[in-house]
Amino acid sequence: MRPLSGTSFVILLLFFAGFFSHVLYQRWNPPTPETQLSMPGNQSWPAPASREPQSYRVSFAPLPLPSAAEETNVETPLEETNVETPLVVAREVEKIRALTGKQARIRGRVFRVGHSAKSNTYFLNFGPSREALTAVIFSSAVELFEKNKQAPKNFENKDVEIIGAIKDHPQYGLEIVVENPKQIKIIN
Repeated sequence: MRPLSGTSFVILLLFFAGFFSHVLYQRWNPPTPETQLSMPGNQSWPAPASREPQSYRVSFAPLPLPSAAEETNVETPLEETNVETPLVVAREVEKIRALTGKQARIRGRVFRVGHSAKSNTYFLNFGPSREALTAVIFSSAVELFEKNKQAPKNFENKDVEIIGAIKDHPQYGLEIVVENPKQIKIIN
């Protein structure tokens, strides 16, 4: 029998290393019950991988129209707002987080304005990190901004004051939903 050449030895060594790592992977990661199909005779086979993502049924339920009292509250200009609404600088993230669920006036420079073309939603970021506050203008409010000749992109690098309810979204962080152009103004 002829001795193995260097190349053949390396290929054989790599084959056994791969086989050994596969065996260890199978041992340490046993299949979960959801990924097995039971067959007659107590045999189990791995479930075939689905090529399509799972889809969910979606239904649409329109929101009720706001009452007259709610409309006057939303459309109140910033100058006429309640004096008890606290004014917080946008950089004070912990103070803003303490006001979650409450109305607040936030003053600061818009770092960047992002736009989602898919949903026609604008995101006014008050800092470069995900920790910073974000004002969200959904597509339903974008129409109001366009009627008032206020393009959301124009708020970029401007000092603004926003009034609204603070939300601490588990995925997106601190945010204020701007539903009316009167909730935001540029200050100099």
